[in-house]
Amino acid sequence: MSADEAPGATSKFKKHWDALCEECKPADGKDPTVEDVLTELRTLANRRGSAEILGMTKKDLSDLDEKVCALIATEIRKPLPVYRNAYNRFASWIGGVYRSSPAEIFTPNYDVLFEQAFEQHPLPHFDGFVGSHKPWFDLASIEHDVIPSRWTRLWKLHGSINWEKSEEIVNGAKVTRVVRVTREAEAGKVMIFPSHLKYDQSRRMPYLAMLDRLRAFFHGKDAPRLVVCGYSFLDDHLNEVLLDGLRGNRNAQCFALMYSGLGQHSRAVDYAVKQSNLTVLAWDGAVVGTRVGRYRPGTIGGNEHTPWLTEEETEVGDGSKEQQPRSRLGDFHYFGLFLEQLCGGGTHDAQPTG
Repeated sequence: MSADEAPGATSKFKKHWDALCEECKPADGKDPTVEDVLTELRTLANRRGSAEILGMTKKDLSDLDEKVCALIATEIRKPLPVYRNAYNRFASWIGGVYRSSPAEIFTPNYDVLFEQAFEQHPLPHFDGFVGSHKPWFDLASIEHDVIPSRWTRLWKLHGSINWEKSEEIVNGAKVTRVVRVTREAEAGKVMIFPSHLKYDQSRRMPYLAMLDRLRAFFHGKDAPRLVVCGYSFLDDHLNEVLLDGLRGNRNAQCFALMYSGLGQHSRAVDYAVKQSNLTVLAWDGAVVGTRVGRYRPGTIGGNEHTPWLTEEETEVGDGSKEQQPRSRLGDFHYFGLFLEQLCGGGTHDAQPTG
């Protein structure tokens, strides 16, 4: 995020935002990401003492944190497009396949697009909250897992824009709990944490329970299958759970569909060459059974029936050009088309989801 995109660029926050951006700018001179700035911000806010840092008091840092999270929530509070899209196709696949055990979705995203798609179809789903007026996070319902198997489980690993920390007086005592709201969560109470401090924060409720569900996924079935789409493998606390699960159950399989080429996903490749039950399918190649390779020319060709497979003209060593196979399954739009075809649907209405 550049200075021009800073939260409230004409407000009191601009000076503080610019100072933090300059402080945590990497050695290569690139603009820091929002996560980089929030990590620095929260590290300074949690320090001991009350001295000003970079001209900011702890109150200034707290206010800026709330502002950034509020802007993030505004940006990702987008409704599904009216045309058929990847989330609709995903929901169709969920509802169109009989399952003896429930489908489980683990997402680090804060948006509510999955929820919108499930409600449009409609498909019942459970996210750890119970109640109707002001649903609250209920750990017992998660641990006992008595929800019917036809209900999809949706686990928001990093929180959600419609989670809010609520403080109420019950029988004369102050009670703090996390609730799910239909309106916009109040400033300072949005339960998301986009920073590198995720590892520490993920050990708190309700995030801890969500991670426990991911751990349990690898041990609750004889041969669990996990398909990963759009995850960069840059969150260490999630990688730890994922890799421990794969090591602990050799019958488990994880298929990681990566958006870009193998060179842009070095961390996922490093994991896969050491973990035989982690398969990486990238744009230009794959890691299968710990072996790294490129797709073989002439083995695939994109057409109207398989739009997630295509070919790209690339230059080879002698200066000539040849058609190289490419996989677009790491793009959630094309992954949705793939799932739709599994259910017998057509692809004539395909449109990009942005």
